[in-house]
Amino acid sequence: MTQQFLRVVFSPGIAPDKWFGRFNQRVDGWAIASAQADDPLRYIDAGAADVAIVRLGVSAGETGGVDNRDRRHKVHLYDEQIGIAAPKDHPIKMEKSVQWSEVGDETIMYSTPSDGKVSVSAVREALQVVAANVGVAVAPRPLLRGINQPGVVHRDVYGVPDSVGETAVALVWLKDRDDEVIQDFVGICRGRKEGSSRHSSPQKAGAPRGGAKKTGANARNNQRKEGGKGARGSKGSRGAQRGQRGSGGRR
Repeated sequence: MTQQFLRVVFSPGIAPDKWFGRFNQRVDGWAIASAQADDPLRYIDAGAADVAIVRLGVSAGETGGVDNRDRRHKVHLYDEQIGIAAPKDHPIKMEKSVQWSEVGDETIMYSTPSDGKVSVSAVREALQVVAANVGVAVAPRPLLRGINQPGVVHRDVYGVPDSVGETAVALVWLKDRDDEVIQDFVGICRGRKEGSSRHSSPQKAGAPRGGAKKTGANARNNQRKEGGKGARGSKGSRGAQRGQRGSGGRR
């Protein structure tokens, strides 16, 4: 059987390797071809990727820029912990986590806006300033960890004001690209056990996927069968207490 590739693009700070490994093991004839991108939805809309694992804003009445009524499916995976980054010799380095009241008087070089829409490039720039011993930056803790700016220390922060937006991680894919292979990947990301009734490989040849830029794989796209409709996921609850958010949140 010729190996085929599911093209997955993901936001910085998201660590999907566990899901990729399980997919490669469970879905016969298929493997993940992945890339990191600051704006994964751009590649979904252009047909250059099949699935995005994307960071979205969480706020009342918002869907993080993805509406299940439009041409995309969205499945919520987990909410992210808010973090704060400070110069490496800042007192927060002695703490496992901090309260906003301890750092609220600092000069804020970046803070996630209230709608939760994070600018990755702005966070990178702010962290470079923080590393020069100027101010602090407030952003999703996994993103701070993923950027890993030298000269900076970061910690979980609790009790933040409403002006600091919250974020969640979700799977997004186009409705007209939905099939059983994508549903297998969605199930793996949501913690579905191997051998469940939803698992449905191998796939027969069918409709072709478009070209994509792949990481770690030089493979031409093959044809495969289109499956059933994709499940719709619920968006993250803003009502969850901040203290209950995990910095990873992965299954």
